Amino acid sequence: MNPEQFLHWLEQIYNTSEAEIDCEHLQAILPAFVDFEIGGGNLPAERLAPVRAHLAHCPDCADEYEGLRTVARLEAQGRLPQVEESLAQFEAESASADGIAVTS
Repeated sequence: MNPEQFLHWLEQIYNTSEAEIDCEHLQAILPAFVDFEIGGGNLPAERLAPVRAHLAHCPDCADEYEGLRTVARLEAQGRLPQVEESLAQFEAESASADGIAVTS
C-alpha cells in the first residue's frame, strides 16, 4: 500500500459521521435526489449533507450522479435524443473507432 492511499483511507475514516450512507443506499435514492435538484427543490442542508458527502468521497457514485443529472437536464429541456438517434450515433462512433465506413 502506498502512503498516499493510506492517508486517503485515514481521512475517510476520520470524516465519517453517524448519518453516512453507503453506495447501495445512495443508488436507491439517487434518481429521486437528481429529480429533486433539477426541479429546484429545497431541503435543509442537514438532510442533503450525507448524500453530498458520499458523492464527494465515492468516484463511482459521483459518476452515476453526473450521468443522471445530464439525462435529467436534457429531458427537462426537451433535448433528450430519441433512441434511434442515439443508437445510430453510437454505431457510427464505434465503426469510426474500428476504421469501418458507415453508410445510411
